[in-house]
Amino acid sequence: MNFPQHPALDPGLPLVFVDTETTMLEPTPKPWEIALIKHAPGQLEDRFHIMLRDPDLSDASPDSLRVNRFYERHPRWTGSAAPSDIAALHPSHDAAQAVEIFTAGTVLVGSNPDFDARALEWLLRQHGLRPRWHHHTINLVTWTYAHLLARGESVKIPTSSYDLSRRVHVDPPAAEEAHTAMGDALWTVRWWENLTEAQR
Repeated sequence: MNFPQHPALDPGLPLVFVDTETTMLEPTPKPWEIALIKHAPGQLEDRFHIMLRDPDLSDASPDSLRVNRFYERHPRWTGSAAPSDIAALHPSHDAAQAVEIFTAGTVLVGSNPDFDARALEWLLRQHGLRPRWHHHTINLVTWTYAHLLARGESVKIPTSSYDLSRRVHVDPPAAEEAHTAMGDALWTVRWWENLTEAQR
């Protein structure tokens, strides 16, 4: 599907809305689920959603795995089928190569996309690759702070991303979609479109 574009906004590069579910937050987030949604002017939306077949759990944070429901959602541990938009579990080497190609020459957009960029960069460098996305990301949290201030509204920093998206009339992911890579990536698309929708 095509997406609405503000007439004054000229993205010089395709935008990739990103979310990763990782085995830990610090010091290095290691992804096990990745969702990427590419928007390029004049082109149809392109989606990429994978789970790694061989995630590294050796130093995983139990809290991270609990929040993103790793043991309830990863097919190797549940014995169930992968989500319908995932054809197969990907070996980490194949995942790294696919991510490198999909994100080359793009700008990453999300809620704290620098975190996701760190996770993706770790995956790429594990397999002799390097990021080729633009080094400036677009963080919808900071965009929303500025948007609210421009409307004359009070802003407290920090504020949760869920509360910020509600303040611009974008519902956060439902409980079953929260902390899933595609559910969160689709939320950031809705958030972006609300902030930049074309003036009618």
